[in-house]
This record gives sequence, structure tokens and C-alpha cells, in this order.
Amino acid sequence: MVRCLFYWLEVNAVELFGRRQIFCDKSVIDKSNILEVLGDAYAIHEQNRREMLYLFDYVKGSQPILDREKKIRPEINEKVVDNMASEILEFKLGYEFGSPISYVQRARKDIKSRNALFSFIKKLFTSEESKKEDLRVAALNEMMVEECKAAKDLMLAKDVKTCGVGYRLILPKRMKTGVSVFDILVLNPMNTFVVYSNDAYREPILGVSYFPHKDGSVTFGCYTKQAYFKIEMRVTKSFDSWFEEKANTLGEIPIIEYINDYDRMGCFERVIPLMDALNTIDSDRVNDIAQHIQNILWGDNVALDTNQYAELRNQGLILTKSEQGRTATLKYLECVLNQSENQTLVDYVERKIEKIAHIPNRSELSGGSTGSATNMSTGWMDAETDAKAKEQIWMASERKETAIILKILKTSNEVDADIAELNLSDIEIKFSRSRTYDLATKCNSLATLINIGIDPLRAIEIVGLFTDPQQVALDSAERIDQILFKQDSNNTSEKKTQPDITDQPSKVSVSDE
Repeated sequence: MVRCLFYWLEVNAVELFGRRQIFCDKSVIDKSNILEVLGDAYAIHEQNRREMLYLFDYVKGSQPILDREKKIRPEINEKVVDNMASEILEFKLGYEFGSPISYVQRARKDIKSRNALFSFIKKLFTSEESKKEDLRVAALNEMMVEECKAAKDLMLAKDVKTCGVGYRLILPKRMKTGVSVFDILVLNPMNTFVVYSNDAYREPILGVSYFPHKDGSVTFGCYTKQAYFKIEMRVTKSFDSWFEEKANTLGEIPIIEYINDYDRMGCFERVIPLMDALNTIDSDRVNDIAQHIQNILWGDNVALDTNQYAELRNQGLILTKSEQGRTATLKYLECVLNQSENQTLVDYVERKIEKIAHIPNRSELSGGSTGSATNMSTGWMDAETDAKAKEQIWMASERKETAIILKILKTSNEVDADIAELNLSDIEIKFSRSRTYDLATKCNSLATLINIGIDPLRAIEIVGLFTDPQQVALDSAERIDQILFKQDSNNTSEKKTQPDITDQPSKVSVSDE
């Protein structure tokens, strides 16, 4: 077991098909079998780790083209990295996580009843309770701001988007300095893994994070729902180990695993072969320019002494002899690539990369197009569709994290008792993107939704104008009530506040009608 903990397998080529999920047949993990489970899981993690290291280096620009060897004229070997992996990663981070993830109240708990009096009393009670829940969710958002969760989400997302998996650790705060009573930590995915039960439930049963030391020893922190094991592996002749066991007071595994998709692949992993091909094309185009500058000079029937020819040969001169009577010839030998055909190939490869990776292209459209048509033709709608799908996957892990945070709030004696009553079912996780795009339409939609009686929080949430809909609804509640009370519904229910996209003239030609 210990040997596999320190076993490093050297490979020349990395095959990338997503990170492997780690399973365990043990139903209970305790001190009697923790070393066995840890050894088996670490062997699988080590395979994932090598792939993660390759992906992290790849996005930084360390790509296979830099190791290319050229057998013919090796002195001309330009190596160009067109780092589209970094471009894809930065777009995904900015588009999906550029705005903070916030919490809003999931639903108003107003229960209808056939009894009018009971319904009225129930409505008064539940409305007051909903206001309390608004304040509880707002308080939770304040704690997240204090913990700089938006920045830590971006840090975690960079790991998830690069190598397909990322890990977060939630623990009670060691020293309370503000309103927050918990710590949010982002763990290195190359030093962290989670083991799942090998059954239909696939629940996490072991969370592990380890830290190598300069002396060669490694300290493992292993969480089960019942206990925490601190295991230290020392590099000696016998590879001895030492471990300490403590009770896990949370009753949950505080290491949460996030994944990019169900294949556990990074955002650019599927297009690595295409990006390698693009690097080869760009490098060869630069080679063509370099080779044109360093063209070989061919001389036919040119007389030079041996010493002169030896010196000029090193500078790219070739001499030949033809039949008697032929005129002496001296010219450059060259064969230039067709740059227009090469550009067509480059454009094709780039479009395929953008299509598979779900990122929009920057090409200019010919002719006039409205906003929706532009979104579809340039790939922005495809990017939004992919982002919404990835939201659902992210949200599953985010809810596990929120459940642990709420458990810490309930067990802490430094939190207001009213805030501690917040339940997981009361919270909705909100992603915000493109807040200012098509601003006029969004403002008109918000005004219309509120005017027809939609709950202000739901209306503010659906238009996506604000990063914290919960706080905006709380801050605006009094003004919205005053406006709705004073307005004349006959005059304002159908009136727009400003022009929007629906006021644009039609782009349909007469021949199409």
C-alpha cells in the first residue's frame, strides 16, 4: 500500500479522456481499513494527477509543438504556439463566473385555502415569515461577501474548467472576526480526491487532501462522516506511517468535489488534437517564410575552387555540372506554400475548435442582422446554452456546500438563532450573466412583470440585471410598493418605459413576404 503512495509512473504521452471517478467497495471506513482504502484510491488519483499536470501546463503554453524535431533542414524549425486553450479558458471564466454567484429566496410560502378568513390570516403570517427569510438569505449573502466567495469561486472554476475537477473545503472558522462563522477554502486538485460508494447512491464516503513536505514525507487529511484521520507517511527504509484519529463533529465530509461535465473533462480538452494541428500549421507557415529567406542558391556549370565551395556550401550553395556547351546558371531554389489555401485550413480548424468548445467567433457578419440572428450566427446562443447546462452540474455541488454551511450555522453559538433557522429548501442559487446586454428590453420586462403582479424578487431574478437579486428586492421593496399603490393601472399597465428591440423596423425584404 505504502509503495503505491510513492510510486510515480513515467509516461511519454498522455491520453486524455476525462478524470476517473474513484469508487470503494467498503461500506464503512475506519482505522482498521483506512490505509488499504487510501492506497487503492491514491493509485487511481495518481493517474488523474498526471493528466491534470499536463492540462495545467498545456493552458500555460507548454504544448507538444515546442518539442517538435525537424529532420530535413533542422536549422529551420520555428515553433509557434497559438494558445487557443488559454483563450477558451479565459472566455469560460469571464462569461460564466464574471458575475458573483448569489443566493435568493427560493419561493414565497403563501398557502392557499378555501376558507377566506383562514386564508387571510395565513397570508399575513406567511408574508411576515417570507420577509424574515429574505433577511436570513441576505445575511447569508453578507457572510459570503466577507469570505470573498466570488473570488474563490473564480479560483475554483479555473481548476474545474482546466482539468475537469475541483475541490472546496468548508470548515468552522478557527477565529471569528466578522459575521461569518465558516471558512471557504479552495484545495489543489492535484493533491485532493474524493472516494464514492460503489453502489447506486454513489455517495461520498471519504475526502482526502494531502501535503508533500521537503523531507519527502506526506501528510494526508482524510475525512469520513464519522471521523477525521491525520496520516503521515515518512520516507524511511520501511516506509513507516503514523496516524491520528479524531471525531468529525460536522457529521459530513467537508471536501466537496466540483466537475465541469459528467465526463470530467476540461473545457478545452476535447479540442486538443485540433489545437495541436493549428500549432503545426502556424509553425510551418513561419517555417516557409524562414526558408524563403534562407533559400538554397543553385549553381550549374559554375567554376569555384574547393575552398570557396566548402565555405559557400555552409551558407546554402549547391553546385552541379551539366553537359558540355550548356550556359552557366545561378538561381535560388524555392517552393512557396499557397497562403490562401493555408488560411482556408486555419479558418476551418479555428471554427471547429470554437464550435466544439462552445465559444463565439469574432468574425464580422456581412449584411444587416438583428440581435437574435447575430447571437445564433456568431455562436453566442450556443455559448449561453452550454453555460446553462454547466450551471446545473455546478449547482449540484454548490448545494452540497451550502448544506454544510447551514449545518455550521445551526451548530454555532455565535450566530443569531433566527438566521440558523434557514433551510436548504429556502435557498435558490443564482447565476448572473450579460447584465447590461439589451438593457432597454430587460427594463421594460421588469416593469411589465411587476405591473401585472409578479413578485418583485421573482421579476428581478428573471431579468438578470443584478448580481444580488435578494438584496435589490429588499432595498427596493418600499419604493415598489409606493409606486404600485400610486400608479394608475389603466394608463401604465401597457406602456413601455423606453424603446427596446421590438421597436426595430423589420429586416424582411419585399420578395420574402
